[in-house]
Amino acid sequence: MPSKLTTFLSIMMFYILLSYILGPLAFYYFFGKNLKSAGNGFIVGSVLSIVLWYFYGSKMI
Repeated sequence: MPSKLTTFLSIMMFYILLSYILGPLAFYYFFGKNLKSAGNGFIVGSVLSIVLWYFYGSKMI
């Protein structure tokens, strides 16, 4: 597998982890244990992933 593809897939896996797991879990446990907090964590994680991709990830490949 080409190294650029491997780098891209690694970056995308990190963003998936950030958006779908870490963001919702962090908000669920730190900002109230309800689904609204988890939803807010999903939104924040997704926005953070987009910002990180725009400023850092796209320049790594």
